[in-house]
Amino acid sequence: MNELELRHLRVICAVADAGSLSKAAVQLGVSQPALTAQLQRLERRVGGLLFARTGTGVVPTDLGSYVLTTARLLLGEVDDLMAGIKQRTQTATTTGVVRVGGPPGLIVPMFATTIADRLGGAEAAIEIETQPIELLRRLVDRKLDFAVLEENPGFRTPLPAHLHARVLLRAPLFVAISENHRLASHAEIDLAELADDNWVMPPVAEGTEQLAFVRACAARGFTPRIRHQMSDSTTTRALVEAGAVTLAKPVAREGNGLVIRSLVDSPLLQEIILVWHEDNALADAAREAPKLLVEAYDQLTDTNPLFAAWWAENRDAPVEEVIQPR
Repeated sequence: MNELELRHLRVICAVADAGSLSKAAVQLGVSQPALTAQLQRLERRVGGLLFARTGTGVVPTDLGSYVLTTARLLLGEVDDLMAGIKQRTQTATTTGVVRVGGPPGLIVPMFATTIADRLGGAEAAIEIETQPIELLRRLVDRKLDFAVLEENPGFRTPLPAHLHARVLLRAPLFVAISENHRLASHAEIDLAELADDNWVMPPVAEGTEQLAFVRACAARGFTPRIRHQMSDSTTTRALVEAGAVTLAKPVAREGNGLVIRSLVDSPLLQEIILVWHEDNALADAAREAPKLLVEAYDQLTDTNPLFAAWWAENRDAPVEEVIQPR
């Protein structure tokens, strides 16, 4: 049996407390399909059902009740431990260090370094995390000063209370294909032309990109063949070079057998959202952070010509939409 992590125990407790997957999904800030998939993986890990489905929700099984009892004890002790650590290290962690979390890629280290420099040479501490809900939880727990989220319109992660969030960019997602792909010579590709291709997508449990993608495909009249589900960029690139296709972030880099093409009518968008706690100890940095994040993207126009062209048209018209906590 693979080891359970604290985040797994929190999910199990949340489902038990809510009494239904739909209510627990809202509380955890994830979609119900993502929570269902995560719970199924946990049940495979422990080798048995944790919850029995009823007409009105879910109830713990005997195995689930045993796991819950121990989980609540462990989580209580961990929370007490973290509270004690926070009390003893609060001064050290909020002075001279700016802590930034976000997804893999160039933007988080560039943004963190820029903020640290603006604070007069502070140290930048970076945490890479693919799941937006985990980044938000770390902001709530005051373990991060800022988080950069990559979201999809219509599928945003719910914002917890006491967090401020602002949409700074809303850029088109592109498609990455092999330079030998049958459509590689096209400057623009209709999503429906890729209906018979094998797709590589991040798992549903790690974000909303796959959900937004499936909805966009449905609007084009087909169900995509998602053959591979992973978030590892190196393996994804290898699969694309071998013939699969995948969505490409706005600042994805071409080269080494992979080309990036735009999609007709830009059916998929990516929102870049900056989030921080309302009681952020770095108040001066929080005021400048949105502008600094946009400036970081200004340094990435060499990644691919499509983003460079889009940026040239949109750089002077930032979105700056404020998101309210739910």
